Amino acid sequence: MDYFKKVNDTYGHYTGDQVLVHVVKACQSVLPKGALFARYGGEEFVLALKGYTSSEAEVLANQLRRHVETQPLRINEETISVTLSLGVAQAAKQENDTLDDLLNKADIALYAAKQNGRNQVRLYEEKKEMLKRT
Repeated sequence: MDYFKKVNDTYGHYTGDQVLVHVVKACQSVLPKGALFARYGGEEFVLALKGYTSSEAEVLANQLRRHVETQPLRINEETISVTLSLGVAQAAKQENDTLDDLLNKADIALYAAKQNGRNQVRLYEEKKEMLKRT
């Protein structure tokens, strides 16, 4: 969730907790059956999907992002809008990625989304450096 600390600082932790619950419910209403969706820490969540390509996961991530953005929380005469930055990574069949490796790749993509303005989805892309032969 983008700028969640600002929500806690502005409205208090009780309202911050309500925002977390609201976002979870909004996401669950869009997620396919069988998706593993869990709080990862603070305002971060992890979503595991089986059988999705990166492109399909990117489409779903954008659906989540747009849905949450259009569902502000109304509490105590306040309207609190929330946006999401999402990082998408795919486990490669030929690689021996551990769960930590996959989470790290998703985290790299997440930080790219945040650094590029937030409220967007970024895919993890392996950057391979070309070696010059001399």
